[in-house]
Amino acid sequence: MATLLESVFNHLVLPPKLPGCRDTDTEGIEHNVLTRLLQACETLESLPSQELGDTWNSVRQQLVVFFDLSRGSLDQPSLISAFSGLSESCPVTLHISEQNCAILVRLVQSW
Repeated sequence: MATLLESVFNHLVLPPKLPGCRDTDTEGIEHNVLTRLLQACETLESLPSQELGDTWNSVRQQLVVFFDLSRGSLDQPSLISAFSGLSESCPVTLHISEQNCAILVRLVQSW
C-alpha cells in the first residue's frame, strides 16, 4: 500500500507505472492536494514585490470555496452559499466525481 505522500505524488505527476487498482483514500489525497495548493498560493501571494498578489489571492479564494464544496455533497444550501460569493475574480468550481470532471462557473458582467 502506498503512503499518502506517494499517492499524492502519483496524482500530480504520472508515475512511470500506472497503478493497477483504485486508491483507497481518495478523500485524504484530495484534501492533501488542496491543502498544498492553498499553501502554495499563500506563499506566492506573500512574496515581496509580488506583482501578481491579487491574482494569487483570487486563486486562493477559489480553492477555499472548492475545498468547502468538496467536503460534502453538492446540496442546495452549499451551492447557494458558494454562488452568493460568485464574482468575476472568484469563480466557483464544481467537481463531478461520476464523470471525473469539473465545471467552472464564473460571473460575466454584461455591457
